Amino acid sequence: MRCFVAVELIAELRQPLVALLAQLPRSREVRWCTPDQLHVTLKFLGEVPEARIPQVCQVLTDVSAGIAPFSIRLSGLGCFPTRQSPRVLWCGVEDAAQGYGRWVAAADPLLAELGFERESRAYTPHITLGRSKSGDGAALLREILDRTVKLPDRPMLVQQVVLFESRLRPQGAQYIPVAGAPLGTAPTGG
Repeated sequence: MRCFVAVELIAELRQPLVALLAQLPRSREVRWCTPDQLHVTLKFLGEVPEARIPQVCQVLTDVSAGIAPFSIRLSGLGCFPTRQSPRVLWCGVEDAAQGYGRWVAAADPLLAELGFERESRAYTPHITLGRSKSGDGAALLREILDRTVKLPDRPMLVQQVVLFESRLRPQGAQYIPVAGAPLGTAPTGG
């Protein structure tokens, strides 16, 4: 199974992004995400043998239990790798409590013990909106980055992470939830 760990968005954050995507110019040179593909990825795992899924779920449960729920907000558009040559357009996520970073830092070594590659880049919480397929697509992403985009200032309380299976289809990837792990369930000392 091709898998990743992510946080699902509440409707109040998803809907403005869906509306934004509907307003963006269409081009064969950019593959735009569909509404059900909008999420914040914490860790891409790649191919996971089905026999390993219980171990992965246990890591998610253990790590999530030690991270208190935290609040996020949408924070504007950005891109990877650079503004001059964008390949991925994303919406940033403001995470004042550094909950995402703490989760990734705690999970990465445990997932590495199971054979999953450690993340080499600094973690940037974001919601992928589209991917460029060419230089023309990159030019379109640069135009979009120059626009002023109004996003809601509504917070979202992150309360769980989800293991997703990603099924690749000709019309785009389909994400199927496999298991959820609630945050902040570790017993407190006393």
